[in-house]
Amino acid sequence: MKFILVIACVGLLVLSVSVPSAQAQQELDCNDPNNIGIFLPHPTDCKKYLNCWQGLLIEGSCPLGLYFDLERQVCEAEARVRCKMSDVAP
Repeated sequence: MKFILVIACVGLLVLSVSVPSAQAQQELDCNDPNNIGIFLPHPTDCKKYLNCWQGLLIEGSCPLGLYFDLERQVCEAEARVRCKMSDVAP
């Protein structure tokens, strides 16, 4: 049942292809088959996440009002998510 829930949540995620930071690219090698399906938090936005898809590192966004939860690998309400963002110089 959890698997179906995860698939449903992932299906609701709005994906936008972009180029993530160099640090994020170093953390997740999308050419490694072991990294397929792994989600990482976005380094500067708790409403976004990073994922490997067809060998590319993509940035995805949670639906409106939800935040990415690394522990459960889904988008959740803000109160249920622990989010840490990297310090990024403007």
